[in-house]
Amino acid sequence: MKRVTLLVITILLVIITYGDVKYNSTGINSATLFVILVFFTIVSILLTLIIDRKTLKKRYLEKEKELKLLNNELEETNKELESSYNKIEKLNSSILKTLELSSFFAAPKLMEKDFEKKVLELALEIIEPAENGSIYLFDEKDNAKMVFAKGYNYQKINELNLKMGELIIPENAKVVKNIHEINKIKMSSEKFKEFESLGGDLKETLITPIVFNDELFGIITLDILNNDHINNFEDYHTKIMDYFGKTFAGFLKMLKFIKQEGKFHKDIALILVKALEYYDNYTRGHSERVATWASLIAEKMNFDKPKIEQIYWAGVLHDIGKIFISQSILNKAGRLLPEEYEKIKLHPVKGEELINKVDEMKYISKIIRHHHERYDGKGYPDGLIGENIPIESRILTVVDSFDAMISDRPYKKPLSKKQALDELKKMSWKQFDGKIVEIFYDIINSNEDIDNKNNKDK
Repeated sequence: MKRVTLLVITILLVIITYGDVKYNSTGINSATLFVILVFFTIVSILLTLIIDRKTLKKRYLEKEKELKLLNNELEETNKELESSYNKIEKLNSSILKTLELSSFFAAPKLMEKDFEKKVLELALEIIEPAENGSIYLFDEKDNAKMVFAKGYNYQKINELNLKMGELIIPENAKVVKNIHEINKIKMSSEKFKEFESLGGDLKETLITPIVFNDELFGIITLDILNNDHINNFEDYHTKIMDYFGKTFAGFLKMLKFIKQEGKFHKDIALILVKALEYYDNYTRGHSERVATWASLIAEKMNFDKPKIEQIYWAGVLHDIGKIFISQSILNKAGRLLPEEYEKIKLHPVKGEELINKVDEMKYISKIIRHHHERYDGKGYPDGLIGENIPIESRILTVVDSFDAMISDRPYKKPLSKKQALDELKKMSWKQFDGKIVEIFYDIINSNEDIDNKNNKDK
C-alpha cells in the first residue's frame, strides 16, 4: 500500500513538473527538471523497496513464528496420536490374549501340574508393566496357598501359613501402592518381617479377586518393582484383570463341579466293587491289584495322566459285570461246566452295559468289554485280533491273568510269581501282547514294594 502511494505521488510530481515546464516562466530549463524528476523517481523506488523489504521481513518472521507454532502443535498431536495408537495396539493385544485365555479355559482337562504357571504367565503377558506376580487359592479353612509365583519363592512363602484375613482382597481389581504398609497392619510383626523379605520392594501391586457369583477362590497379584521409574498400571489394566479374574473363577467353578461329579461317580464305582467282593468271594482285593499294576504299565508306556486314570478305573471295575452272574456259579468250588463258563463269559459285556450308562465312563466301558480278548483272536466277546484290541484292554488282560494265576482258588493251587511270569512269556503273542508282557516282567522284578503291598491286599 505504501509503495503504491509513493508511486502515485511520483506520478503527480511528474505531471506537475511537466506542466510547469510547458508553461513555466521561471526559466529553469527542461534538462534540469528531468534530472530532478529522475532523482525523485529513483528515491521513491528505493524508499518503496526499503519499506517493502521491512514489511516482507516482518511478515516472514510472523509467518515463520506461526509455522513453528503449527509445527510444535503437529509434533504434540503426532506424539498424542502415537501414544494413542500404542495404547490401542496394547489394548488389542490384551483383548486377543484375553480371548486366548477364554479358549485356554475351555477344556477341563487342563488341570495339570503346571496349570497355575500357564495362567500366571498369561496374566503377566497381558499386563505388560507387571514384572512379577503370584496366584493365591483359598481353601475351606481360609488358608491362603500361593500355588505359583514369578519372582518369588512361593514354597518359602507357603511356610508362613498365610490366612485369607492377612491378605488384601478387594471387591474388584485394584492398584495398591506400597502394599507392605498395609500388610504390616494385617500381619503379626514376626510374620510380616519374613513376608516382606520374601516379597521384595514393590512400587505398585494390581490385586484381582478370583470370584464367581460371590464365591471367592483366591487372588492374582501382579507387581511393579520400586526400581522401575517409568511404568505404572493404568485404568484399562484393572478392567482387563477384572475380566481375567472372573473368567478364571468361572473355570475353577467348573473344575470344582467336575471334581465333585467325578468323585461321586468314583464313590459309586467303589461301592459297586465292594458289593461285588461280598457277592463273589474270589474277587476280594483282585480288582485293586489289577488296577495298580495296569496303571504302572501305563506309566512305563508314557501314557498321559488322564489315560492312566482311565486304565486305573477300568482295572477297578473290570469284573463289575459279574454282579449279573449267579453266585452259585461264581463261588463254585470245582471246575465250571461248559454252560456255566458261557455265562461267565458274559461278564465283560454286562460290565460294559452297566458302566456305559455313566457319560464320564463311556470310554472305560469299552476297555472293560475287551479285557478277555486274546492277541491271537481266540478271546471273547468279539474275537478281536492283535492291535485291533484297545491297548488298555491288552494291558488289563496281562495283569488280570497274572493275578488270577498267583491267587488261591478252591479248584487250583496258586502259582509262584516266577511261574506266573514264565506263563505270561510262554503265551506272548498268543494270548498276550508280548511288549506289554516284557514291560510287566520288568515292573514285577523291580517293584518289590508294590508286590508286597498287593500280597498284603490279598
